[in-house]
Amino acid sequence: MSRSFLKGGSGSVQGVTFSNIQVSKVETPIIIDQYYCDGGKCQNKSSSVALSEISYKNIRGTYTRNPVRLACSEGTPCTDVNLDTIQLQPLQQNEEIGKPFCSNAYGELKTSTTPPIDCLMAAKPSEKQSRNNYDLCQN
Repeated sequence: MSRSFLKGGSGSVQGVTFSNIQVSKVETPIIIDQYYCDGGKCQNKSSSVALSEISYKNIRGTYTRNPVRLACSEGTPCTDVNLDTIQLQPLQQNEEIGKPFCSNAYGELKTSTTPPIDCLMAAKPSEKQSRNNYDLCQN
């Protein structure tokens, strides 16, 4: 559906909503891939476009590989990714069909999903909160 996020960029994308989409026989209907390389020789960059407030609402249909792939970088994780009314079925049941995949993706499931998407992490703790918790352990 969306492969517009390329690792190695700079800047930010926020406030994007994909809604009311019907897919049929799509390899991976919901995708964010900060490691995407459009063929050729791609350099491994340490920077990536910051993504936040990305919503997928009312996405239905069939997939052939993975229903969801949220591959975000450790240095610039995806934040405030929201999934609402996701109903995706595998085209066929076979061993090549994968499960939802999330890496460094933080957000919220607004409703239950098909298939269950249990890899999306809750809100990312702020650096300040992490330091405060660390400081508390040191006393």
